Amino acid sequence: MLEVENLSAGYGRGDVIRDLTFTATKGELYLLLGANGAGKTTTFRVITGILPPSRGRVIVEGIDLWREPEKAKMKIGYLPEGERVYPNLSVYRNLLLFARLYGVAEERIKEVLSEFNLKEYKDRKAEELSRGLRKRLALARALLHEPEVLVLDEPFSNLDVPSVISLRDKILESLDEGRVVLFSTHILSELQHFEGVRCRVGIIRDGKLVLEEKLENLMSLLSSVEVVLVVNNLQRALQVLKESGYDARVEGRNIVVSVSNYTSEVPEITRALAENGVGILQVKPKKVPLEKLFMDLSKQDR
Repeated sequence: MLEVENLSAGYGRGDVIRDLTFTATKGELYLLLGANGAGKTTTFRVITGILPPSRGRVIVEGIDLWREPEKAKMKIGYLPEGERVYPNLSVYRNLLLFARLYGVAEERIKEVLSEFNLKEYKDRKAEELSRGLRKRLALARALLHEPEVLVLDEPFSNLDVPSVISLRDKILESLDEGRVVLFSTHILSELQHFEGVRCRVGIIRDGKLVLEEKLENLMSLLSSVEVVLVVNNLQRALQVLKESGYDARVEGRNIVVSVSNYTSEVPEITRALAENGVGILQVKPKKVPLEKLFMDLSKQDR
């Protein structure tokens, strides 16, 4: 379990985050959602022991992070934004460095290289890898010591589609293995990919946690969401949706359809299309500004 209690921290000019309190339990995903500059990275730097808090505390598996930092950090794996691997070291030596820091046997490095499909790159310098491979290396490094808590800062930024899918699969696998997983994002469309797991969302704005909600409840709060459908037959899909009473249109090579309740209506839409012979390649919410989300939430009687 990870417990964050009344956490505040900054960089010398006052606190950037203020009085954050939340918990995440084993097998649970905690998703910190907020615009760029909201305080997500600062929060994760404090949680992982990089930045000291001005007040409050972080408890990792019953251990106070700032009273017993070495013991607590052994239980945390951290993927910082932008990977932060050592560019002039080989893939193997990047892992070896952290194996020695955490007292991990070199045999574990071989396991991780295989698990993350990095064996063929083990002698390549990190700077020679693609962005997706560097992210894979950084995640392998974060999981090298088999931590109980995995913290991922904007893990999906600037990745190609195969790398995004691979990373999502690894997050789901970590949850199945009983880890606490936290990740931050400013991309609302990422929410849909984790509806099937135990997930809570904390919305951070100006350094404060303004809402905490189960993912399924949050999705149902969104009104008038536009959903993007990538299909194999645009005109047939448009016809089916209009005949079903949906407000749909073609944008470029995609179909955009308006729904009043994402969680309940999207399954109905995909089923109607499939039953009428339309192949569905992708379904995702159109990017919704967080400001609109906050406005929608402010209308709720909470």
